[in-house]
Amino acid sequence: MNDFLEIHWGYSIWEKAANQVVNQVEEGFLERIDSIIKASSLKTNILASCFSLKPDILSQWRAYSNDGNGYCIGFKASDVLRLPVRPLKVLYDEKKQIKETIAMLKAIHEVECFENQNDKYGADFFRACATLAVDLAAYKNPAFAEELEIRLLHLLNFVPSNRFLKLVDNGGTYFGDEKTGELVKFRMAQNLPIPYIDINFTNGGEVNPITKVYIGPKNDSRETAISVFLETVGIGNVQVVKSKASYR
Repeated sequence: MNDFLEIHWGYSIWEKAANQVVNQVEEGFLERIDSIIKASSLKTNILASCFSLKPDILSQWRAYSNDGNGYCIGFKASDVLRLPVRPLKVLYDEKKQIKETIAMLKAIHEVECFENQNDKYGADFFRACATLAVDLAAYKNPAFAEELEIRLLHLLNFVPSNRFLKLVDNGGTYFGDEKTGELVKFRMAQNLPIPYIDINFTNGGEVNPITKVYIGPKNDSRETAISVFLETVGIGNVQVVKSKASYR
């Protein structure tokens, strides 16, 4: 999550929701949540693998596939969701975003003030607020609604290193088993280093979640050529189709 505007959008929704419930909760409740949300950005870094529910959208070809010369890869969700990720369906309607956040705030307040008196503002409260902080990444500006985005999130931790900090992956649940963290790598986006990790989605070669490949509207490759390529490199039984978008 290196896009400041996206991060700011989610936090602005939290602020608007908090302003609507400020008179319905006791003093200090929202301040505690806000401190956890802000602290989470100093302790963790959110990685996002971004997908779309629609495979053949012209704006997506233009923006993310070498101006229509690339490919769109379709994955089997039930396999990909067995990786150490938190799946979020992006919500683009601002009113619904605020309504959803208010509902989460009221639920946290209900538990803390009426059901959790013996451990008020304890570990459960912290986990709920930390989850809320991550879930704010599911809110985007309505201008991006055509993308129909699904995000798979994974957290890296900041840990002390010499006189500053470094990023470390603590792993997670991988196909039902606990897995150690991956090596944190970086790619360059213009002049900005972007952290990422490689997660093998085949479960040691036992699973092939790739089910379909779309050839871009400006890509001259033949379906048969791509099918031969995939079968040869061990990615079998994949349906290959040509984009129906008119774009030259």
